[in-house]
Amino acid sequence: MKQKINLIFVLLFSFVISLPYLFAHRDREGRVSDMENRTLTGYPAVFEEDGNINKEFTVQYENWLNDNLRGRSILVEANAAVQYLLFQKIVKNDVLQGEDGWLFSNDAEQIAEYQHSNLMTEEELFFYASKMQRLSEYLEERNINFYYMQCYAKEMIYSDKYNKGILQTEDISRTEQIISMLKEKTDICVIDTKKILEDAGIEESVYFQYADLVHWNEAGAYLGYRALMDEIQKDYKEIPILKIEDYDISQREQSTSIYGFEYPYMEICPVYNIKEPKALEMTADAAENWNWLHYKEYTHLYYNEDSSNKKILVLGDSYVRMFIKDDIAESFSRTLSIDRANISILDKILESYQPDIVVLECADHVLEQVVEALEQADFL
Repeated sequence: MKQKINLIFVLLFSFVISLPYLFAHRDREGRVSDMENRTLTGYPAVFEEDGNINKEFTVQYENWLNDNLRGRSILVEANAAVQYLLFQKIVKNDVLQGEDGWLFSNDAEQIAEYQHSNLMTEEELFFYASKMQRLSEYLEERNINFYYMQCYAKEMIYSDKYNKGILQTEDISRTEQIISMLKEKTDICVIDTKKILEDAGIEESVYFQYADLVHWNEAGAYLGYRALMDEIQKDYKEIPILKIEDYDISQREQSTSIYGFEYPYMEICPVYNIKEPKALEMTADAAENWNWLHYKEYTHLYYNEDSSNKKILVLGDSYVRMFIKDDIAESFSRTLSIDRANISILDKILESYQPDIVVLECADHVLEQVVEALEQADFL
């Protein structure tokens, strides 16, 4: 009788501990978790490609099981909600809480940029600078002026508000390496927005404190816009620039929610609306004629018959397309704003669009994407 009970117990125990495996997801490549903004661990292989036993199988198996339990996302979200509701502790994967309730992105690339742990070697810096110089020369050969605009994530401007547990390992950042190399080794016009934002940020908020994890607010965006346009106007005196009095400036309260709960901090955000906009966005024209671009959903085309006869092409990211593309369009007869990944096919774009000016804007934590695009540009 006792042996039967032991056998039943062993069988029942084996069944229970097998349930997680039986009902787990088994995708080899790993599923993408939108909630956690990452790729989950794929099912590990017992044997390597060369036929040898995978010595890391047990560790990989444990990671796979932890990531792929059915119902895991519900448990993760429930745990995070309880932690936030009871203790105001944020455990959401993509959010990093700083000082005074400030919120930052928990993106690995941004953390590495802040820590200065992703520095380039001299060889990598030289490659980047030489490619950028070649791009500038390529454009100059076609009578096109080139401007490089450097933007920064929130923690690089408000480092005093960043999470104190994340420390910097070196005195210089990768972006500072690149800016220094471009200024010393090339003749490219570099618009570095860091100092103007740092100086202005002492008196007023130029980045969102809670409502956005990464970006400048509209006051900071205007400073970035002016830094770019002031530099362009040195070469094109006839190009108008929007002054502060050209905007209706108001304020609105903004915050955010964490797992459905209202964040207990509220900020007053500036709102800049152009009083008399002249540029018209040609959505249908962009969709019809530029549907072959990379990330075509980020393509914006403007016509402005009341401005200069110059055409500008802006290759950028969210700092441009979310905040200042409309402002830039007020100064040019044609404005085409596209994703910077299109550097790789810039020759085709120039042939079709024939701009007078090209601006390349890039945020600090995604510089490697510019490098990749330059590497794919066969015409350089």
